[in-house]
Amino acid sequence: MANTTVAVTSLVANTATEPTLTAIVAANTHVITPSKSFKHVVIRLINTTASTKVFTVLAGDSPPADASGQGNITASLTDGSTTATETDLVLESARFLQDDGSIHITVAASTTGYIAALELP
Repeated sequence: MANTTVAVTSLVANTATEPTLTAIVAANTHVITPSKSFKHVVIRLINTTASTKVFTVLAGDSPPADASGQGNITASLTDGSTTATETDLVLESARFLQDDGSIHITVAASTTGYIAALELP
């Protein structure tokens, strides 16, 4: 399985910021690599598929993710063909950080849509 790099948008306090959206490639793992050390990162998942699709954020490696034993987290987004469905997840580095400092997300087969990653200031 190949990787798709998800662009990371750094938020600035008291400033409106539109996140960069990365198109989903259903066969790939989507990799977020924050540009700075973090405790929390927000990801936006958007489904534009004509059916419900599951997004999975993979548990990290221990160490550095000491809470990785809590496992993966999934988000199920309903049919987004007429109006895109979306959700935001706040992820903790203590649960989802991989050895290389990244976060990995997989999606169900045939998923279309977008993923955005937001770094908190």
